[in-house]
This record gives sequence, structure tokens and C-alpha cells, in this order.
Amino acid sequence: MLEKQLLELKDWFKTYIKGFYNNDPSIQAGIGQKEKHTLRVCEKTVRIGLSLDLDSEDIRLAETAALFHDIGRFRQFTVYRTFNDRRSENHALLGVRELKTAGVLSSLAEEEQELILTAVGCHNMFKLPPDLGGRALLFCRLVRDADKLDIMDSFANYYTYNPSPLFESDLPETPGYSAVLVENLIRRQGCSYSDMKNYNDRKLLILSWVYDINFPYALAEIAENRCLEKITRSLPGTGEINEAYNSLRSYIAARLETV
Repeated sequence: MLEKQLLELKDWFKTYIKGFYNNDPSIQAGIGQKEKHTLRVCEKTVRIGLSLDLDSEDIRLAETAALFHDIGRFRQFTVYRTFNDRRSENHALLGVRELKTAGVLSSLAEEEQELILTAVGCHNMFKLPPDLGGRALLFCRLVRDADKLDIMDSFANYYTYNPSPLFESDLPETPGYSAVLVENLIRRQGCSYSDMKNYNDRKLLILSWVYDINFPYALAEIAENRCLEKITRSLPGTGEINEAYNSLRSYIAARLETV
């Protein structure tokens, strides 16, 4: 993939996004949020790729996958007024459909198109398909790590520096939390959206993403930005929450020690 092609795709992205700009402040806020998120995910994807010593062509290809990973969010929010896939449609598959309909990837080699579409379509899966391997697996992991890293950082800062209604949830802000989610964290397992009952559960689910991070660079940034501490401080200060927090911290420390 050439630098010229990446620049052309970035120009297309800007034009595409502007088509969803809206005079309604609530809609524009959502569109603006996802536009900024996309650019941050691109930056993080490049940094992770550099930490892996990928060559310049693969860095550009990974950045393109990151550029388009949430392309379905813009039509989703405009049509449904929500980023909740369960209340609208799967934004990753919507994004793949948007890219195919626009034909924006047609200038790229067929293999490059397939890698990008696969990374976009798989970026929000609970688990990647077991038969996914090779370069497809690499690019999926790159985008997923960068995406999770940015969401975790933004979510953590919501409680510390930058409160925003865009991080509000349709989940009730009731006391307590679901025990199964805490147990999963202690056992170093992922958490399921189907187990979420209130807003505290959403925080626990986001913490569980640590166990699905693939590359040491991303784990190191999570630790450096103190994401675990910031989110945990907003949860009830129970013994099992502290145990879950310690499990997360020790997991990160052990992963980074092996680098």
C-alpha cells in the first residue's frame, strides 16, 4: 500500500464524515465524538505497529483499517440516535457494508481490501474466529487493541477529568454489581454484555478487556495511564472489587515482565 493511497483514503474519510455533520447539537456531538475517537485509534494503531517493527507498508495498511474500523458508527447514530448495537444494528457489519457500497477500497490490491474489511468486521467481536490466522489475525488484533486502549482511556478519564453525557448509558445507575462479572475478572476471564445489569457492570466489563489485549505496548499504556485505578475508584469499595483489581494489575505486570 502506497503513502499516496493512504492520503487519498484519509481525504475520502473526511468528506464522508462531513456528510453526517448536523445542526442538531446532540447529533453533532455524537458524530464529533466518533470522529475524534477514530483519529486517536489511528494514532494508537501506528504506535503499536511501530512497537512490533512492522514495515511501512503494513503500518499504512493497519492505519487504514483503524481509519475505517468505526465507519458504520456515523450512519448508525444518524439513523438510530444511538451507539448501542443491540438497539440498532451491528456497527462493524454496517461499516463493511458502507465501504463496499462506496467502493472506496477499489484502488487497493485484493488482499489489502480483504485484510481491511476483515479487521473492520471483526473489531467488535467478543472473540475472534478460531480459524482466523496469519496477516488477517495480526491486523484484527492491532485494531482491536488500539480501539480498546482508546475507549478504556476515555472511559477512565470520564470519571477523573472530563465528564461527558456521551458516556452515559441506558443501564440503570443502581447500587451494587453482578457477581458473575467480578468472578470473571478474578479468574482472568472476559465478561459478556448479556451479564450487565447496571452501570457498574459496564465498568467491570470494560476492565475485563485487559484480558483480551494482545500486544505489550497496549498493556503498558493502560498501566501508564492508570486506567484500572481510575475506573476502580468509581466502583463500590468491596473486598471482591479490590481482589478483581489486584488480579488485573498482577496480570498486566506478569505480561510486561516477559517482554
